[in-house]
Amino acid sequence: MIHAASPCETDVCNVCRLFAGLVVVPHFSFLHGFAPTAMHDHILGGKSFVQRVAILWSGKLAFSPLLDMLNGEGSGSVCIQETHIVLSNVDDNQSGASLDGVRVVDLSRLLPGPFCSGILADHGASVTVIEAPRFRNDSVIVDVPMVQRNKRHMAVDLKHEAGREIFMRLAAAADVILEAFRPGVVRDLGVDYDTVKVLNPRIIYCSLSGYGQYGPLAKKAVHDLNCVAYAGVLDLLRDSQGTPIEPGLPLAGLIGSLYAAIGILLALQARNVTGAGQYIDVSMSDSLMSLLALPLAEAHSAATQAGAQAQPPGAHARPYYRSYRTKDARYLAVGALEKHLWKQLCEKLNCPFYTDKQHDSEAAEEIAQYFEHAFAQRDLDDWLAVFSDANDCVAPVLSGAELLEDKHAAARGMLYRTPSGAPQPGIAVKLGATPGSVRRPGYRFGEHTKEILVELGYTEREIAELVAAGTVWAPAV
Repeated sequence: MIHAASPCETDVCNVCRLFAGLVVVPHFSFLHGFAPTAMHDHILGGKSFVQRVAILWSGKLAFSPLLDMLNGEGSGSVCIQETHIVLSNVDDNQSGASLDGVRVVDLSRLLPGPFCSGILADHGASVTVIEAPRFRNDSVIVDVPMVQRNKRHMAVDLKHEAGREIFMRLAAAADVILEAFRPGVVRDLGVDYDTVKVLNPRIIYCSLSGYGQYGPLAKKAVHDLNCVAYAGVLDLLRDSQGTPIEPGLPLAGLIGSLYAAIGILLALQARNVTGAGQYIDVSMSDSLMSLLALPLAEAHSAATQAGAQAQPPGAHARPYYRSYRTKDARYLAVGALEKHLWKQLCEKLNCPFYTDKQHDSEAAEEIAQYFEHAFAQRDLDDWLAVFSDANDCVAPVLSGAELLEDKHAAARGMLYRTPSGAPQPGIAVKLGATPGSVRRPGYRFGEHTKEILVELGYTEREIAELVAAGTVWAPAV
C-alpha cells in the first residue's frame, strides 16, 4: 500500500501530490482542462500522456478522495492499491495518419455509429467498440468489414457495475466517446456525458440519434426510413405514379454519420484551443434537412404565389439531367447542365435543333422522348465510346458487381479486399501527407475483450470472474 504524504517540491497540481514522497509525476493540469505544462523524470517516463492518465485511473484509486482533491477539497491523502501498465501503443497509433493518438470508445451497434467511428479509425484513431455480450448471436449486428476494420471489440455488459467500471477506465484515457442509443439510455446506464466529464473534463462525447436529444420526437422509435420521410427527402423520391420510393441506401444514417465525424473533428480542434471537451448532439433527421436548401427555397417560393405548389420534377421535366435506358437494358446518366455541355450532347445525338431549347418547358417532353428513342438504339458500351470526350457529361449507371471491375475505382484505391477476399470500399479522403490506411481486418465479436482487460490492469483471475458473472464475454482461443 502506497500513501501520499507531503506535497511535491515543485508547484504542481493536486494529482501530482498523490505520488509525493515516492515519485514525481508530470503535471496533470490536463484534468483541470488545460494542456500539461511541466514534465519531470520519474518511473512513468517514456509513457505517453494518455497512458499516464490511464495508469492513474487503472491504479484502482480510492476515487472519492481523488475527486475531492481535484476540486481543491479533502485531506489530499489517497491510497493506491496497485499500479498497472495499460493501453499499449498498438499499430493503431503508429500509422502516420491524421488522428494518431486519438482514442475513441464506440458504444454504438447499428450502421450509423460504426460508420462514423470507422472514418476516424481509417485515419489513425484507436477505436474500441463495446457491445453487450447478449448480442453475440444477434443477426442484426452490423457485420460489414468496412465498419469493423481498424478497430478492437469488447463484449461488456454496462448494466453490471463491474462493466461500468471497465467503461470508466477506458473513458479516463479516451478522447472521444460515441453512442447511438435512444435518448436517455446512457443516463440510465450511468455512462452519460455528465458522469464521464467529471472523470475526464477533456472528453468529447457524441450522441447520434434519429430525432436528436430534445424536441417533441426525441424519444420516439425511429429507423432510417422514418428519418428520410420526416426530413422531406422521401417526398423528393417518387415514381411516375407519385409513390415515394425507398432509397437503396440508409441515407439518414450515412449522412448523420458524416456529420457526427465532422462534429467530433470540430470538437477536437476546439479542445486544442480551450483545453476542454464538450457534448455533441447529432440528429439524423437534422442532418438530412440540412441538405434541402433548394427544395425548401422552392417550397417557400411556391407558398408566396397564389395557387402554386412545389413539386418534384417529373420524368420529362429536365431531359438534360436524368437517366436513359440503352438497348441492352442498362442505363446512362446524363448531367448536361451547362450550355456548352448541352450543345455537345445535342450534336452527338444528331439533334442540334434542340440546342436553344434546353430550358424550354413546352419542348421538354418532346426532347425527352427523342432522347429515350435515341439511347435505346445502342448498347451502353457503344454509347460510352461515343461520349468519351472530357466534355461529355455522362456516366454509366454501374451495379456493385460492375464497380468491382471498374478501372477508375481501382486507380483511386476505392476497392479494397480483406484477407478472405471480401470486397469493401477504400478510403474516400486522400490526404497527401497523413493518409488513412487499413491496418486491421474486421473483428470477431468480443475478439479483444481479454486483451484490453489485461491492458487495463485486470489479472487473469479477475477476468475469469468477470466472464463467470456474465459481465464480459470472449470467444474461445
